[in-house]
Amino acid sequence: MDSGPAKIFVDELYSEVHRHWHKRIHQGEFMSRLRDGTLPIGSLRRFFKDWGLFSIEVVALNAVSYYVHLPFFVENFDLLAPLCDKVAEELISPKPPGHILILLETANALGLSKEELFEKPASAPGRAISDYCRRVFQDGSIIELWGAHVYEETLGHWSQQWSQALVSHYGMSKRQAIYFNAHAEADLVQHEDHMGHGPLNRMILQRILEQGKTAKKLGYDPKYCAFIMVDLQALMEQHALDNPYPA
Repeated sequence: MDSGPAKIFVDELYSEVHRHWHKRIHQGEFMSRLRDGTLPIGSLRRFFKDWGLFSIEVVALNAVSYYVHLPFFVENFDLLAPLCDKVAEELISPKPPGHILILLETANALGLSKEELFEKPASAPGRAISDYCRRVFQDGSIIELWGAHVYEETLGHWSQQWSQALVSHYGMSKRQAIYFNAHAEADLVQHEDHMGHGPLNRMILQRILEQGKTAKKLGYDPKYCAFIMVDLQALMEQHALDNPYPA
């Protein structure tokens, strides 16, 4: 595919995914109540309990995908450095073991211990997004994986809403909400000489299309791979509404 049609495809896919996210997540009951401060603290805790386990697993899976798709990035050497930077940042910033430290800081502010977050099993609806990602990151084709990555850009906007709500309605300091502050920045814009994850993912997906690397398994087109990430997050949020985590 030439660069012009590839860019149009990517731009349209991102627009579709953002519309789907706006309907399923932004306008959903969970986020609507979080923004206005009426979401019970138990539902916040349930969501973050499941999300925390997904978060640490998907960071590790990013490192796995670096190996799985290394030939593509060697062929497209200009993309290798920013990909390595993205993977490394999640593992070493602010210091090793990386983003897990800011995850724990916000978890502790919600009254969740490291043991609760990582050693107690996730709920079935909370586990679904992790298991889907394991399949796509380890076994998926390159266009399936970067189709799923389209979803990552929505997390910047979502994280901004979490950060604002935790500080405005739930008595947290900006420091305690650091997990969401950091991701609002990392997923959308260049930060401290690091390219934003959203812009990088767009570049990679466009290059994949330009080079015709579009092999996929039955039913796993790029739109599906992105939409289901949104849907599985919505599933986790609904479970949190229905099953508050005890204090």
